[in-house]
Amino acid sequence: MKIEFNLPRVALLFVMVVALIIGYFIAPDYGISWDELGIYRYSSQMLAAYPFILHPQDFEAKVSDPLLYLYGPAHFMASTVFSRFILTFQTSWSFFTAYHFFYFVTFLFGVLALYFLSIRWMSEWAAFGVAVLFATQPLFWGNAFINPKDTPFMTFFIASVYFGFQMLDDSSSSRWWKTFLAGVVLGITTSVRSLGPMAGALVILYGLWKSPRKTLTLAPLYVLVAMAVAYLSWPYLWSAPVSHFMETLQTMSKFPNTGETLFNGNLYPADQLPLTYFPTFIALQLTEPMLALIVIGTVISTWLFVKAQDREPVLLFVAWFLLPALYIGSSGSTLYDNARQLIFLLPPLLIFAGVGLDVLLKYIKTPVLRAVLMLVMVLPGLYANIQLHPYQFVYFNSLTGGVGGAFRKFDLDYTGTSFMEAQEYLNANAEPGVQIVVVGPRHIARAYAREDLKNSFIGTQDSLNPDGLDYYYVLFLTRTNADLNRCMDGEIVYTVERDGGVLAYIKKITSKQECW
Repeated sequence: MKIEFNLPRVALLFVMVVALIIGYFIAPDYGISWDELGIYRYSSQMLAAYPFILHPQDFEAKVSDPLLYLYGPAHFMASTVFSRFILTFQTSWSFFTAYHFFYFVTFLFGVLALYFLSIRWMSEWAAFGVAVLFATQPLFWGNAFINPKDTPFMTFFIASVYFGFQMLDDSSSSRWWKTFLAGVVLGITTSVRSLGPMAGALVILYGLWKSPRKTLTLAPLYVLVAMAVAYLSWPYLWSAPVSHFMETLQTMSKFPNTGETLFNGNLYPADQLPLTYFPTFIALQLTEPMLALIVIGTVISTWLFVKAQDREPVLLFVAWFLLPALYIGSSGSTLYDNARQLIFLLPPLLIFAGVGLDVLLKYIKTPVLRAVLMLVMVLPGLYANIQLHPYQFVYFNSLTGGVGGAFRKFDLDYTGTSFMEAQEYLNANAEPGVQIVVVGPRHIARAYAREDLKNSFIGTQDSLNPDGLDYYYVLFLTRTNADLNRCMDGEIVYTVERDGGVLAYIKKITSKQECW
């Protein structure tokens, strides 16, 4: 029996193993992000709900933010179970680190799913290039560790589309097992974010276009399994499945964020952003080689569509990216944090990039030259990942002058993870009992504070320096430029900075200086 050696898949496996090893060693470098502490508590409470599954009215959950109920907890709960397990033998890690490593593992699963989805429309070497480009984009790599909501949803959305297409393409008896599996993945996707059914709609529309009869045969089982998995993994649905799910859809479409969003140097209400908001971040936060391949692939895919040779990539782009992006941009939906909520819409652009790469590889036959091309494509991302570590998500390309050029025009650290590094400075230098004022997520700084400093934090609304101390510290996050025009006379004693962009800094304010 002859065994085929699939070199692209072996190469991808090697890349995934290397990435996993790197992720394991650098996971402790990432600080917790803005929402994580609340998510940890929410996840633990949802796990505690399962003894009440048959009588959910008897379970009383208490969370600091009721909006958390509107997020399906499937991935949160899996993260908690994994973290509890890994900490039994990796005792040097904090609970935060264990969570971050699991987020990263989830992201790698998304890389694999995108590879297998991509080979429908391109050679396996081109799909390999797409997967490696995806994995090394600083925007995705950075979010992979510290984003408990958007990156997992992107991963499971990709997986839902892939397994759904596999289900519909199979004509053998195994299609029923594939239908069950596709339904399970779609159910988990829905229990990560209520927009998950959009992936199922894409799959069913594809099936109705390709084979209506088969699709109508498989769809009932597919939908029923997805609904069952979503219900079982989301305790908030148990008492009123339909009304609670509709509540999540309505709330998430108009997320109640009353703050302001920084865009191109101006502050806008989060629900009144220019239509160019999301496209701008696509153009500025993907690497230049990725953008070039997307342009090439878009032109080629459009030409193939017009010639009726291969219409699927364009149709997928329209249904997965274009229509949702236009609706969100024109409907007044709430967006903020550089449109991180919409990264799940980007995979069709990566598939276009793969189509463009596939054409280039057809003209480059020499293995050495192909390897050089691949290396040139990923080098900007690799360099930025090293240079910006552990804040890769603040990456901006040369179109805006890099991170330094984006500073004060766009948000950099919108997550607050840089407060870990800033607080470590205070832990090493602050005297016991000194007061600390925080402009940004105070709970993050406090989570990393030296034990004797945990009660030293006071709010900006409190009277400053009531005890008449000689000085106090103010920790600033530069998100939405909230630090400007505050404490102008203070001495900057520490700065968290990458590539000319300031993420956070600490000022030392004496009792004689004006601050607020």
